[in-house]
Amino acid sequence: MKKKRIILYALGGLLLAGCTRETMSVPSVSEGKIIARVSVDDLEGNGIEQDARILTIQGYRFEGEVLKEIITSFRAGEDGSYIFQPQRAEGEICLLANAGKVRNLQEVLPDVTTKSEFLKLSADKDELASEEGGLAMSGWMNPNGISSGKSEVSLRRSVSRIDLSSFDKGVKVHRVTVSHIYRQGYLNGQESVETPDGASTYDFRKEYVAFENGSECLFYLPEQTNNKLQVEILASFDGAQHRLETSLPAAIRRNVVYTLSVYGRGGNLSVSVTEDNWQAGGETESGLQLNGLVDVDASRLSEGVRVNLSRDTVFIPYTRSDSHLVLLGESGADVEIEGQVDGVVVQRVAGRGLQPIADISVSTSMRMPGTEEEYIYLEVYRQNVYAGRVVLVVEPSPIRLEGQIKLNEQGICDFDRYVEGELGRLTLPAGKIAGMEFDSGTSRWIKLTPDGETYRIVGGWKPNDPQADGRVQEGRLVISDADGKNREVYVIRRRNWGLPVVNINGTWWCKYNLRGNVKTFSDQILAGTDPAKEIDLATYLNTCDENELLHLLGYQYQAGYPDGYPLKHNETAFYYEGMRNSAENFGLLSSEEMAPEGYQIPDYDDYAFFTRNTDFNLGGQGTHTYRNAAGQELTVTITEREVSFEGHLYGVIAFYEFQYEGARWVLCGLGHQWNTTPGNIARMSLLLATHGHSSNTWVMEGYAHTEKPGENWLKYVPQNNTKTRTIRCIKKPVEYIYE
Repeated sequence: MKKKRIILYALGGLLLAGCTRETMSVPSVSEGKIIARVSVDDLEGNGIEQDARILTIQGYRFEGEVLKEIITSFRAGEDGSYIFQPQRAEGEICLLANAGKVRNLQEVLPDVTTKSEFLKLSADKDELASEEGGLAMSGWMNPNGISSGKSEVSLRRSVSRIDLSSFDKGVKVHRVTVSHIYRQGYLNGQESVETPDGASTYDFRKEYVAFENGSECLFYLPEQTNNKLQVEILASFDGAQHRLETSLPAAIRRNVVYTLSVYGRGGNLSVSVTEDNWQAGGETESGLQLNGLVDVDASRLSEGVRVNLSRDTVFIPYTRSDSHLVLLGESGADVEIEGQVDGVVVQRVAGRGLQPIADISVSTSMRMPGTEEEYIYLEVYRQNVYAGRVVLVVEPSPIRLEGQIKLNEQGICDFDRYVEGELGRLTLPAGKIAGMEFDSGTSRWIKLTPDGETYRIVGGWKPNDPQADGRVQEGRLVISDADGKNREVYVIRRRNWGLPVVNINGTWWCKYNLRGNVKTFSDQILAGTDPAKEIDLATYLNTCDENELLHLLGYQYQAGYPDGYPLKHNETAFYYEGMRNSAENFGLLSSEEMAPEGYQIPDYDDYAFFTRNTDFNLGGQGTHTYRNAAGQELTVTITEREVSFEGHLYGVIAFYEFQYEGARWVLCGLGHQWNTTPGNIARMSLLLATHGHSSNTWVMEGYAHTEKPGENWLKYVPQNNTKTRTIRCIKKPVEYIYE
């Protein structure tokens, strides 16, 4: 049932700017002062006042077409009255409630702003409706000729409200989407419904585990004309999921509630849109009338557990609790428990046949950060007919944890893989602090970084970490009061993997080509198992066993296929086992798709550092010093080795050792195969997987000194996608490098 909420506002030029209430006696109304009797639509009997709250109020007095006065000072009485005294009792006065967040009001000036400009003031939806600021409202009054200084002013909200309703048994709503909503609207009502020019749009989306037998406010939106407001509802009924679609009216009027009602009849679902006068929103209701009420006096409630005024909803805090609920209902009613929430145990203790129809015990463990509000339903039936329900609202932890970190019931997040970078964001309630703790001797691989009012949880990387062999790394996120009490400890784990690298001009280059599956660290040569960890790699490659050399040279790859191709011999010719006739494009794939976690395919600039241009001859065997295109001096040493693989002569291969400012990096590999015919391998032509271009790729076009002496070309040229590539990764940029 709707009612008018009547509030006496005595607006006066003596005290409170904005309307922060203070308790004092009601003042007498003196000459020239005005009492405005303000009314706002509200819902009777449920005690919800969210949509009728008046937190701040201001007056704007116009004479003719010009703003003459902005009234901001108030004197309040404990009975809810406010008195204001305009400079002149002339013209018209616009009262604006809860409009303090409207930025365009800052441009309004007496003797400058016209009434037409004032009426055309627009605002974003977040300025017109917010939890902390309330709903913006406006109303007009004429101070001329007011008897006894009193005037009736009806405030109308500057927004509309969209509600969801679903009361049919068995109907469960899982998702509501409303698309193409205009963000901006007018603060004051217009002669007809309008949308400000240039208004931007957004989409609303809300997901539920199962919303049923209730109604709630979904969101507020500005008044607007909009023939593209599409609604999609995902709901289940009678064991099947349904996707329902409808449209909101093309004219969305302020101070009006539009309800999306979902119905289930005969195995079918439908949705309708109804328009009604405003009723206060902001709270999920159970929809019960006579059955399923909590006997608060007979119940035993743990600290923090609350029951709403209508006694059909119980709010359970995120902390540990142990409560005993006594439910009331008509004689013969019974209770069934539906729904489940991790860490919450709900059990029926006893049933009774009179007004107390059930005793329910509810025990909860500490809820984890990052959890959402969840529900358990105590369904009331009488003679097998659904009669109502009590909703247990299990509140989330006030500690917000967003991102990749997901805690299980034991407070552990185990990624069970290598991760780095921003893993999550932590927002703490007032009075709480957070930090990371580690076991003695454990690397501090994860840290908290303040970012405004939140903490970023950042995973790091250690170059050439000998322990990066897949072992588990653990850190403890500890949240407590400022004095260290009331500690909450949450464990974060990952697998520590890493490839051996060399830093060349700020880029961490991997020492070896990929082998096996590009995503599988255990297939690769790891930092801890690097055979050339203590010696020069070029020397090792020139002297190691040929089987070991073939292992170190890696596999060949085609874009889109993560499993590489090993070199094989069919007693006639060499070939790469598994090669396909076609493939995707390395240049167009994500740079991380064909690389282990934390690494990526190099792009043009990465390889260009080692050349002077895109068709550059490094020279023949021996050591050569040159400058790259940026003028930086490099030295390259080229060596050759004749090898046999798989029991057959493969031929001459080359190793290219680049030196820059004391760092050494060796480029090497097997030649590419240009089609699937065995033997069609360009032995000394290394096609290097390159990201960023649809056709060009870097290639090391090498020649034995006996074939073309003095020629080894590093080129950036077109190549087709079928040809196999060597993958030499670089480390993805990392924010946190730890010791």
